[in-house]
Amino acid sequence: MAGKMRNLLDRDGRFFARLVIPKELRPFMNGKTELRTALGPDYRTALKLLPGAVADLQHKIALGERRAVEAGTKPVTVGRYPSPPTRSHSGIIRPD
Repeated sequence: MAGKMRNLLDRDGRFFARLVIPKELRPFMNGKTELRTALGPDYRTALKLLPGAVADLQHKIALGERRAVEAGTKPVTVGRYPSPPTRSHSGIIRPD
């Protein structure tokens, strides 16, 4: 059997994508300690939805980092989550 999936949380048969918010960013994320997104009750469907949901959560944390930089509490650095989530690659890939 495979190992435990990273960022996948099972609560009573319901699956969630979960990311912990770093302590220094919590004041800029309404005091939350973690972000969760519901993925549904089916494990296979949850596994398919997990990468996109994690990207969305990482984008929210990146916005919190941006607010921290604007407030002057955090130095400007390249973020851990620099790119916004994309729904399609049509704007990135040029047709032949």
